[in-house]
Amino acid sequence: MATWVEHDGVQLLHLTALEALGGVRAVFTGRQGGVSARWGGGLNWSVSVGDQPESVRENRRRSIAALGLTPGTAVMAGLVHGNRVAALPDATGDAVHPDGPLPPSSADEVRLIPETDALITDRPGLGLVVTAADCVPVYLYDPVRRVVGVAHAGWRGTVAGIAAATVRAMAARFGCDPADVHAAIGPSIGPCCYEVDDAVVRPVRGYYGDRAQALLRPGARAGRHMLDLWTANRLDLESAGVRHIHLAEVCTACQRDRLFSHRAEGGTAGRGAAIIALI
Repeated sequence: MATWVEHDGVQLLHLTALEALGGVRAVFTGRQGGVSARWGGGLNWSVSVGDQPESVRENRRRSIAALGLTPGTAVMAGLVHGNRVAALPDATGDAVHPDGPLPPSSADEVRLIPETDALITDRPGLGLVVTAADCVPVYLYDPVRRVVGVAHAGWRGTVAGIAAATVRAMAARFGCDPADVHAAIGPSIGPCCYEVDDAVVRPVRGYYGDRAQALLRPGARAGRHMLDLWTANRLDLESAGVRHIHLAEVCTACQRDRLFSHRAEGGTAGRGAAIIALI
């Protein structure tokens, strides 16, 4: 379902279940292969975790080059842990977004769409990006309509239904049939490691109802539960009519040698990038 490949020193986890369909690249960037001194040459993608902007810019450039994308054709969601989806009409024009068009950016920059947690497009060569370091990246590909999407689903986004909302946006904007859509649930904190308290359990039960019993099991500490975000997003995708769902089954907290983990690193982690593009 997922395979590590090194491209000129940059480690990328390829979501092979999607790539095997042809016409798409779907990857998650690894921890190593960058220039961020704070993480010993880490491939951090975020400017909000104490990294130098020039290091982040170089990390992004290396990742995009490793994928074979043209500089200036990557667009990143500015995450707010909600369920807003932006559609990208092409690789050069403005994005369709409730807050209006994007400001111009230089050719080597990754364009940011603020207050958005998912991106969709039907244009080849456009890299859609969400960052994460435990939250679930959900990759979507319709090989019939030739449409891709990527969503950021932490627990808040998950109970806001971001995965299902992205599928519905693909149908509304590009005419996708959810039955044709293939989804991949990428590297993220697994049910083995994600312990939560009642502040998380309550909204999970509120959103999933009776289905929540499949997502929660007692934790080691009193009043805590282990939450399965992988299954939670699978159920959300199924509710939107998606039949083909692939799990990478890669836990970021378990694989700290290869991936950043906010939880396992006590809030000091960098951020990886989930990137999908039509080719």
